[in-house]
Amino acid sequence: MYIPNAFKIDDPELIREIVRANSFATLITTIEDEPFATHLPFLLGQEDGKDVLYGHLARANAHSRNLERKSLAIFAGPHGYVSPSWYETRPNVPTWNYVAVHAYGTPKIISDPAAGGDHLREMVGEFDPKLESTHPEATSEETVNRLLPGVVVFRMPVERWEAKAKLNQNRQEVDRVAVMERYEVSEVADERAMAILMRQRQR
Repeated sequence: MYIPNAFKIDDPELIREIVRANSFATLITTIEDEPFATHLPFLLGQEDGKDVLYGHLARANAHSRNLERKSLAIFAGPHGYVSPSWYETRPNVPTWNYVAVHAYGTPKIISDPAAGGDHLREMVGEFDPKLESTHPEATSEETVNRLLPGVVVFRMPVERWEAKAKLNQNRQEVDRVAVMERYEVSEVADERAMAILMRQRQR
């Protein structure tokens, strides 16, 4: 990913925060010299102090038969338009602000059914924490065992992160503040999220 120094994110905790807040990602692997992409949610954890992504996809997906090779997971964070009319200085042109994280690694298939079942329950616990108490049949051992043959569960140790936040850092402060204040009162959730990051990066 092209990352000018002004837009680079080096803080590993901020990278993890962005990934957890934007966990639905695109996994890209080269299959027969062609990029192949699957869109799926990830859980982020750690093993021996190193970041690891956990996910699963349909066994019928050709990606499942070509997982264990170099791959890229792209997490798209908040993004939004910037009008030149928002700036205090002149002249200017339209642009787009955004946050993105790339994770590089080689997925490894988890073949143990017990570990696979644990993963599926962890997914539910993360994204629908009340489900087990309100609809216990959805996460019962019987249900999970019925689902497992149709999916491939995997872990992807993160070999390298690349993270970018293009938030007008290359602009004069008066222009950065003008955009941030516009975002802060926006009705668009992504723009309000960028305003928070812009405030954080001012400190």
